[in-house]
Amino acid sequence: MIKKLYAVAAATGLLFSLVGLTPAYNENKDVNGEKPGQKIERSMRVDSQALITLCVASGTLTVNGWDKPEVRVRSADADQIDFRRIDKPKDPNAAARHVDVMVLDKESDLKKDCLAIADVQMEVPVGATVHIQTNDGDIDITGVAAVLAGSQNGDMMIERVTRAVEVGTVGGSIYLKDSSGRVSLKSAGGVVAAVNVRGADAGDALEVFTVSGDIQLDRISYSRVTANTVSGSVTMSGALVKAGYYNFSNMTGDLLLALPHDASFRLNAKVSDKQDIVSDFVLKYLAEASPPTYPAPKPRVVPAPPADKPAAVAEAAPQKAPAVKDPKTPVPKEKEKPAAKGGTITKPPLVVIEKPAVIMAPYVRRVEAICGSGDATISVASFGGTVRLKKL
Repeated sequence: MIKKLYAVAAATGLLFSLVGLTPAYNENKDVNGEKPGQKIERSMRVDSQALITLCVASGTLTVNGWDKPEVRVRSADADQIDFRRIDKPKDPNAAARHVDVMVLDKESDLKKDCLAIADVQMEVPVGATVHIQTNDGDIDITGVAAVLAGSQNGDMMIERVTRAVEVGTVGGSIYLKDSSGRVSLKSAGGVVAAVNVRGADAGDALEVFTVSGDIQLDRISYSRVTANTVSGSVTMSGALVKAGYYNFSNMTGDLLLALPHDASFRLNAKVSDKQDIVSDFVLKYLAEASPPTYPAPKPRVVPAPPADKPAAVAEAAPQKAPAVKDPKTPVPKEKEKPAAKGGTITKPPLVVIEKPAVIMAPYVRRVEAICGSGDATISVASFGGTVRLKKL
């Protein structure tokens, strides 16, 4: 009997390994069925660098990397968890390289993906790329190779990513720390903060954009950094990369750059006439350009109405006397054309000169300065706040 039980268990394990997943189990169960608060769990063997996608309508999504070549998904709110293999290998027993995790809601009549309202926890290989999305909920991802994530209304916490991060949220904030690789962070109404983040390759860049939120950068090591906000402030603290390029832009907030005392950079700034540049560093000003000038607009010539139209139409056109250069110089009289037989004397057609309206451009100062030997380049475009360069 014992040998038979071992044989059945071995056969069952082999069957589940071939299909790539293990059965769901319920932590709490009674003889009449499932109790409220049960947790469903599914797992599947995947490649160590697999792409894993997960989407819900609402709920907190938590993803952690681990050393196993396996994806494991758990939820206490879902009715069902399934795996859909996207890649089509020649060998059906090969580990999956692209898997879509389908979470189905017990409260929804439509058993479709991305409609569930459920909190989900997931473990994936550390070398995996995860593509995560929720319309209303927080996202927390730690210890994977690459992250693509989006949330309509929720905060994001991303940690220890090794290759790439591209995330965006409409109404939440983004916090990225202890990561490397190319980075793109976008938020419409929340704070975006990046701490201890660096490029993995020479061409990696950090790009941050917000509409009304602040940008906070601390210990950033990239050869190219771009931080743009419309109505928030920008703060960066830490050393500059030699030959690095830093581009900062904001409309109404302050810009604070806290740099080491031996920082070496070239400053190219565009600021309004009412805005100050405050520096703890000794700057050698190379130029401060005057406000931009624009060429005089060309006059527009409007021909007079044809002679065959009624006199009332011709008189309606605005008239302007010809300019007189010197008041002492008499104005030459217009020569009258000889009339045709049986006709009357007529004057040449009237020509009206219209000048376009004058457009006033805002006063913008362009400042160029250098500190030290100018190893890095800092480009600033700020029109509504103070630009400050502070020593750490």
